[in-house]
Amino acid sequence: MHDDVTQLQRIMDCSSTLFRSLHTGQDQAWLSVELTMPQLKALMCVSEHNGVTHGQIARSLGVTLSTITGIVDRLVDHGFVVRREDPDDRRITRVLPTPRGAELVNMLLRYRNEQWTALLSQLTLDELTTVEKAFEYLLSASSRLADQARPREVVA
Repeated sequence: MHDDVTQLQRIMDCSSTLFRSLHTGQDQAWLSVELTMPQLKALMCVSEHNGVTHGQIARSLGVTLSTITGIVDRLVDHGFVVRREDPDDRRITRVLPTPRGAELVNMLLRYRNEQWTALLSQLTLDELTTVEKAFEYLLSASSRLADQARPREVVA
């Protein structure tokens, strides 16, 4: 068991060092963003799930509905999102990214992808194969964790 813990710690240490080094290169992109972290998280959520409700954003970020209302208000004021009636149910208001909001998210994601591409291009074909397999394992484990976290339906 001790070897397992030691190996996990080495992996976590490597992971922390890797992500810190990647994050350092992203500073210029992230420092150009004139949003608070909650606003940026909400914008990312809205962009990922085009047309979400305030309640869906609040649940996704783990905050109250009143908190999200203020955050979305400021995103609207900055021109990053708009509110629209749900075409199927006028009682529901959906939050959608504007072209400006979508471009900001795309710029940040594009910069991240450029960082990863530069990093991976330094590896040999054999090393890339190993990294690919490791990511497949991580995706599989992530899927299992998500399945475990999903509420089970009770059948009466």
